[in-house]
Amino acid sequence: MLSSILYSAALVSVASAHGVILAAQGVAGSPASVGFQVDASIARNCTGISPCQQDTTIIRDSEITQNIVNECGRTELTGNIDVGENTEAALAAKAVTSVTAGSSVTVTLHQVNADGAGPYSCDIDMTSNAGIISQNLTVTNNVPGVNGLSSAKTTDFNITVQMPTNLKCVGASTGNVCTVRCRNNAVAGPFGGCFAVQQTDTTANVNSANQITTSQSLAAVQAQILQNQKDLPVAVSMNQQQGTSDALAAAVVANNIAGHSVTTSAFPTQTLAIENINGAAATVASSVASSAATTTSAAKASKASKAAKGAKASKRAVDESLKWAKRAMGAEDSA
Repeated sequence: MLSSILYSAALVSVASAHGVILAAQGVAGSPASVGFQVDASIARNCTGISPCQQDTTIIRDSEITQNIVNECGRTELTGNIDVGENTEAALAAKAVTSVTAGSSVTVTLHQVNADGAGPYSCDIDMTSNAGIISQNLTVTNNVPGVNGLSSAKTTDFNITVQMPTNLKCVGASTGNVCTVRCRNNAVAGPFGGCFAVQQTDTTANVNSANQITTSQSLAAVQAQILQNQKDLPVAVSMNQQQGTSDALAAAVVANNIAGHSVTTSAFPTQTLAIENINGAAATVASSVASSAATTTSAAKASKASKAAKGAKASKRAVDESLKWAKRAMGAEDSA
């Protein structure tokens, strides 16, 4: 955390303008989303670097490629934006707006000063947190400006972002959340932000490891490996510095100054059913005994024959697995 703050502080002179996503309203009557890491306590009637620009999100492809930040960039106040953490916090706070396929979202952008202007472009990650942009979105009623610049300052603008007709949000713990990202084309930026939307006209996704299709190209994987190998020594050094007693104390002070709090909620402990192994569809069973489903005696009787056959097949599979494990262990002992 401290290293992120120090790193961001070093870049303040490079990124000194901005636009902030104050709200995103989808279906009428649903709560409004707020841009990730936007701080409600920061004044919106000023243009100075501190405090007025501190929660603006900077989203640079070069920083994403270098593995400095993820798809939603960083702020000068808190560094890299953790999409999963911010999404779950918003869900816990009931601050995620609802959308449907083809619906529109009104996004309120606050232009701090000159290069927080338009035009803004938006895209969407239907997995919420896989870091893979699914497609670009249509934006209308854009913020005035050319190349991210205008003479406006301390002004709010509403843009309209259209959800795609093939919308299929599958992310977050709820299985129906997408991440929307908007940013302008200012050279000092790009500036903008991300926010979560929750799709209500779809069946919530229940993940099974063998059914997840998220992937990257071989070239992208190899390029990322080379970049990670290059960056690792610096990252390790910064992590070691962060763990010192002085650094931890400084991080506490910084967090207190920032005034950030995270809303959390309780989650059940789940265990994937054994049928999930080797290509079977995912079924999730709670580990809490009291929540186990019950069946009637008649239903049990009608399924007894199938259950017996299934049990024999499962036992054979387990026996084969145990034999394989014993052989492997024996080989290791003899080696």
